Amino acid sequence: MKKLLVVLLTLMITACGLSLNVTADIDPPTTLGAPEHFGAGYYYNDSVYFTLSLPQDIRSYVEKRAADDPDNKQSLLLHFQFDYKIDNGSWHHTPAWDSPKTVPDGIDDIYFTFTNGKKYNSSDRWSMTSIFQENEDLKPFYEGGWDYLMSHSITFRARFAEPFDYGDTFVISPWSKEFTLSANAKAEYNKLINNAPALKSAEVEVSPSGEPYFKIKLDKVPGEVQDLNAMASSSVRTEIWMKRAGDKDFKYIHYDWVNWEYLEVEASDYFEGITQSYEADGYEIKSRYALDLREYKQSGIDSTTDVNIYGPFSNVISHNMPAWSEASSWATGELTKADSTGLIPDILKGADLTRPITREEFCELALLLYEKSTGKSPAPASPNPFTDTKNPQVLKAFALGITTGTSATTFSPQVLINREQCSTMLFRAIEAIHPNGDYSVSGIPDFPDQKAISSYAVEAAKYMSKLSIVKGDTKGYFMPKATTTAQEAAGYGMATREAAILMSVRTYGQMDTIKAISGDSKPDTTVSKPAAGTSDSNKPADWIIGTWGYSTSNGSVNLEISYEFKEDGTFCRITAPLVLYVRTGSVFEGKYRISGDKLILSDILKSTGPAKSNFDKIWYFEIESYDTKDIPVEDAEHQISRTAEGMLIIDGTEYTRGR
Repeated sequence: MKKLLVVLLTLMITACGLSLNVTADIDPPTTLGAPEHFGAGYYYNDSVYFTLSLPQDIRSYVEKRAADDPDNKQSLLLHFQFDYKIDNGSWHHTPAWDSPKTVPDGIDDIYFTFTNGKKYNSSDRWSMTSIFQENEDLKPFYEGGWDYLMSHSITFRARFAEPFDYGDTFVISPWSKEFTLSANAKAEYNKLINNAPALKSAEVEVSPSGEPYFKIKLDKVPGEVQDLNAMASSSVRTEIWMKRAGDKDFKYIHYDWVNWEYLEVEASDYFEGITQSYEADGYEIKSRYALDLREYKQSGIDSTTDVNIYGPFSNVISHNMPAWSEASSWATGELTKADSTGLIPDILKGADLTRPITREEFCELALLLYEKSTGKSPAPASPNPFTDTKNPQVLKAFALGITTGTSATTFSPQVLINREQCSTMLFRAIEAIHPNGDYSVSGIPDFPDQKAISSYAVEAAKYMSKLSIVKGDTKGYFMPKATTTAQEAAGYGMATREAAILMSVRTYGQMDTIKAISGDSKPDTTVSKPAAGTSDSNKPADWIIGTWGYSTSNGSVNLEISYEFKEDGTFCRITAPLVLYVRTGSVFEGKYRISGDKLILSDILKSTGPAKSNFDKIWYFEIESYDTKDIPVEDAEHQISRTAEGMLIIDGTEYTRGR
């Protein structure tokens, strides 16, 4: 009957001379991608929440259709079908489902509505026995509800089936990935929610009645969050937090369901008075994902109060806000310069800059210096070696060699950083910007407190002092770190956010000097070969001097290889495999020379023993004790070259410069 009414209505509209508003420019699709992030969440009796997202091809169709007719085609109604099987049984789909003319009642009228620029993910609740009224195998589920799922599972799949030709044929997508609903199938919800939203914009608009409201646009929801939302009955929330000019902290002001990529948030409580424009007002907006675990039945949470889990905060959208909330008067001049140059990362915008800086914050600061100086943005390290951060800025800095972890699997993002660590990290950033540089510190006098500086940081500290990037106190003390309990209690040697930003802006201001010293405006991309008839120099090539490293992992096995080439023509190579959390090492020491594109190693002695990592240096390992010592091995010859980015390639393997 419903299909007959649709046909009659179409004929009536045509007879009256009214347009069906079919645009020739945007033809309906002839194929459809499968639903993405499909899942099911238990509600009550046999009622289930189904959630799915549009694939990119349908998102694009929604957007093109809306652009073609913005007044009438902002939304798209799309029918879909879902199928099920119980335990290891059979699917219920039959060929009758494949045509609008034969599709069974119940299945024929399931749809979601998606909205251009706002909503590409949707959810609703259906009773299984109301959809499949004649299926006897669902009655135990109806009678037992959640208890039934304690000993049984129901596996679902979904597909789009839309009649774009007014009911003659279906355009059918492939089936989605299968989703199994069971009381015993619990996902790692803390892992899934550990993704930050990406804010695209946040603006204040004025309604026709003169009331202000925020118009907030978010990027596509991360896939893991969409998966969690689907299995938690579409209960993941997007929280909105706001800070006004003059406020010390952000405060929570609103939430909406994660299905929405566009939010309108009433804002009259956050601005004084009614005006025609709020352009002059200062505010910041950020967001995060949240879930009350009571909505995810498999979590086993039974509580009368909220049991929320949260993801990390998004980037911050700032409007007419000062770049910091608190700063020392002596620092404001250079801080203003850093802000105008774009050298203050989002993570520090609006922050109290007098407070100590964390490893995560300094990583973002150093990476931003690299990006501003080179015009490049590296890819994040993949796979992510860390279990305690997913921050892409940290992973980019790690990929460049600017930072290391605090262990093989941890980064410790909230640990505070001291002055010698800041100097070292910033020095690595400079080396990444100008990889062929001359970073000599010969002639630079020792600091009065040089004995307190860790050996790995001495070169960086002297170089930073040489260029007046990191300054000591009036007596010349570098103050690298606290070495006594009293110093630790007083915060001695710790770097503040404002001091770190000043280091960055001073470095940026010295880039022309650094570049002139380094002479790398046109870096060599390969190791040059000597002309015919010439002999090699006994002096090592300057560019190769230093430490280089390579790392690879496969499951519980990790391999680290590092080379250290010294000015005196000697080398040290450490091969340090990690198998089942036990690291052993082989040390090769001897002489080296370069002949054309050949690296020749000679007079090699090999030692072996258990190894440990020194995470203060990149690609640096130490042998704790020796099982064998100074065993002679044969000379070796390797093919070498150098990339435009300054990487060392030995026999086809790429090594990154370290410290």
